[in-house]
Amino acid sequence: MIKKLVADYSSRGMILLILVTYFLPNFSSIDRIGNQWLYLSIINLIGIILIFFKHNSDFKLFYFKEIPALKWYFLFIVTSLISFFASENISESIFTFNQYFNCLLAFYLIFFFLLDIKSREKSVIQVLFTLLLFELYFSFIPILNDISSDSLSYRAMRYSGLAANINVTSFSIVFKLPILLYLISKVKKLYKKIILSILLTTSLYTIFLLGTRGAFLGLIICFGSYTFYLIINYKKIKENFPGLFLIVSSVVLSVIFNLNSITKGRNNSVLDRASSISISTTDGSVNQRLRYYKQGLTQFLKTPFLGVGIGNWKLISIEYDKKDIEGYTVPYHAHNDFIQILSEQGIFGFVSYLMVFVSFIFILLKRKLIIKNNVYIFLAASFLVFFLDSNLNFPIARPISHLQFLLVLALVSTNQKDKKNEK
Repeated sequence: MIKKLVADYSSRGMILLILVTYFLPNFSSIDRIGNQWLYLSIINLIGIILIFFKHNSDFKLFYFKEIPALKWYFLFIVTSLISFFASENISESIFTFNQYFNCLLAFYLIFFFLLDIKSREKSVIQVLFTLLLFELYFSFIPILNDISSDSLSYRAMRYSGLAANINVTSFSIVFKLPILLYLISKVKKLYKKIILSILLTTSLYTIFLLGTRGAFLGLIICFGSYTFYLIINYKKIKENFPGLFLIVSSVVLSVIFNLNSITKGRNNSVLDRASSISISTTDGSVNQRLRYYKQGLTQFLKTPFLGVGIGNWKLISIEYDKKDIEGYTVPYHAHNDFIQILSEQGIFGFVSYLMVFVSFIFILLKRKLIIKNNVYIFLAASFLVFFLDSNLNFPIARPISHLQFLLVLALVSTNQKDKKNEK
């Protein structure tokens, strides 16, 4: 009994340790992301050593045959390695391959540690909720300081937390919002619901202030999942009414607070930003993304099988833009993970990475997880938020974004493992 309890809590601790890579100090380094990947490498090494000594009798390095997501992610790594043969700059490929490989290791470790935990869903919820608290602290405190000094500014980078990027921070918060909605719906005591609704209001206000339009689309997914939850639980409408009232109140209050921010120096409100969502090429940021997408697809047609080598899209993009854009700055990412992978690793890399997402849906539906446990409605919403982010930004290159996704993916994958054990 004691042995199982120790294994349970040590596994929870290791999962949290992997996920808090994002919050470790950067020691004033210019490249904050580089430090995060270094930390993750070290933590992965510690995790592998721990698993080997704890489970050396039943240690299975290759769960890939049993778990679809692991299998497809492994194949994705293989295609990354093969793309080296087409790489123009090997050092860039090595750097990017190290990132992908560390994500694979993290995925495997999280998966393996979850197998040791009895209440997995509860543990994942706790981890994501803890990360949200940290993230809100580092993102919202600067906002409070500016409010007190009457210097609130529009889309200020200093509000972007430890990510140092408003897009990454916004989507990271939106990714965890379904968890807040779930907790507001499930906790019984009213004071807990109120506290959680205050956190929801704070989260929404931060997202609105950052003003990233992709995150607004993510909010539709979040509240869509909550609506779906209410529909399938319509018989419990009275029980769910307090939570519904608080959630609606949080949305209204966050919008009101945001509109009031205009008087403190902002030149656009959340309504202005939301209404500007379109695919019109007259919008600078949209036009830029569309140009990147075109470049990636054009390059794929030239090298459809091997691609240009992982980490090399940014080098190839120079040839498309340098003659047309004055003061050109080389982009690091295509702002679409799938198109960038298609360009860098060819069709096989693209298919293998896409199948990681397909495997999630497959297990979710085959195991009827949403019916068995409503928490998977909200976890599926987080998954869809990440998928949206992958089509608009570059979460695969950011530890915090990708690791959160891998945590949810690993949880769903453990259900597939449970099915194998049942057989």
